[in-house]
Amino acid sequence: MQQITININPSIYEHIMFFLQNLPKNLIDIQAQNIKQVPSNTSSSSKAFGLLNGKIKDPVAWQRAIREESDRDIYKDFQK
Repeated sequence: MQQITININPSIYEHIMFFLQNLPKNLIDIQAQNIKQVPSNTSSSSKAFGLLNGKIKDPVAWQRAIREESDRDIYKDFQK
């Protein structure tokens, strides 16, 4: 027999296991290992929030100002 190791995304795990379990038992030996991923406390969004934490008093007003700046830059050629 040949041996392979596959790292499978949890979203397709059930489909892959269903396929493998339906192959003839004398041709395949399934030895599954469930590895639980520990969620990281430092996601990219939490890092970004940490950079801006306390520096922006009103997030909605800040976002509007950023959009207005961007709009001015985008449409400056059309305002002549």
